[in-house]
Amino acid sequence: MTDLTPLDLAVDLVPEAWHDDIANDAASQGCRVGYTAASGGLRIATIERVQRHFAEREDDADWRALSAGQQLDEVFPSYNGIGWPDLLDELGVVPVYVLPAD
Repeated sequence: MTDLTPLDLAVDLVPEAWHDDIANDAASQGCRVGYTAASGGLRIATIERVQRHFAEREDDADWRALSAGQQLDEVFPSYNGIGWPDLLDELGVVPVYVLPAD
């Protein structure tokens, strides 16, 4: 059993390099980044589907050889190359840029 919230589970599906891109964009605007559920809510069924897909392929050497982005491309083939904005939409997550406290 995990203590992670559904939001944490969704955010964990975003590759680290994509988190870095989002954080760098926020930093360029003088902010830090956080994540929250989209106005329509988290897409729990999609989050679970992605987790299931990753779990089913975990022991596959070819799968492990793919980059995180390529793995997500396999999960979302209709995008022909999903990026972080589309992935966050699919998961029902939005980045929130937060100004630092004075």
